[in-house]
Amino acid sequence: MDAHVKNLGLGAAKYAGVVLLLVVFGFPFYWMFVSGIKPSADIVQYPPQIIPSTVTLANYERLFEDTKYLLWLRNSLIVSIGNVVLSVVISTLAGYGLTRYAIPYKKYIAMSFIFAYMFPPLMLGIPYYVVFDGLGLLNSYLGLVIAHAAVTIPFTTWLMWQFFQTVPISWEESAWVFGASRFKSMIEIATPGALPGIIASAIFAFGISWGDYTFALILVDDPNMTLLTVGIDIYTQGAQVYWDLIMTGATLLVLPPLILVFTLNRYILAGFSISGFD
Repeated sequence: MDAHVKNLGLGAAKYAGVVLLLVVFGFPFYWMFVSGIKPSADIVQYPPQIIPSTVTLANYERLFEDTKYLLWLRNSLIVSIGNVVLSVVISTLAGYGLTRYAIPYKKYIAMSFIFAYMFPPLMLGIPYYVVFDGLGLLNSYLGLVIAHAAVTIPFTTWLMWQFFQTVPISWEESAWVFGASRFKSMIEIATPGALPGIIASAIFAFGISWGDYTFALILVDDPNMTLLTVGIDIYTQGAQVYWDLIMTGATLLVLPPLILVFTLNRYILAGFSISGFD
């Protein structure tokens, strides 16, 4: 077979594979979005309309005016930002310490963090409930942030350990010669060098909190502290399923992670590349 024809065939097969993946994984998002802008009666119409004949924003108006969606959104943002701040600070300090200080068996310590990340939230939820009940952290932002950080920090610490190893120690040694302290060299030299890892860790932490359902369900029973994931689930309870509210609420729920991934994807790829996942 001619090499040119063979290359054309391989190229066509690759494009066909990409298109197939886009259809398989992209169609649910498309269906969710178009269902949110259909009249309520059209969402459950059979046969279904792939392209809506009527477009309306009434579902979004109802979502914001007749439900507590904005309250749930505020709660999710507070918890997600809290987890980002806490996880990034702790994992940056821990990753720097593991890299720069002579800690016995630190390679195995760092690798054990990945093992800790393997525990599913459902397994941790009940013990956290018992402990947080004693500490008065149920139905609180702090309790949720701590629970999410406990899941996030093992992986982000391991990630930052990997990134700090790419920052040459000679950069800091030059600063020490001119009188800089260890802390100052970490903040002004090592940390900027590991900035892609910090951003990747922040995105990971945000994703853990933003998509959490298990901890938000177990550790919170105050309606005013409900997170978005649990709040949207309320629309499926009872005798009626509110598909219009589910579709509009879910569409807005996935937007922040999608925007973060599309705008900062190079840092995520750099993080996985450094970590050996590529």
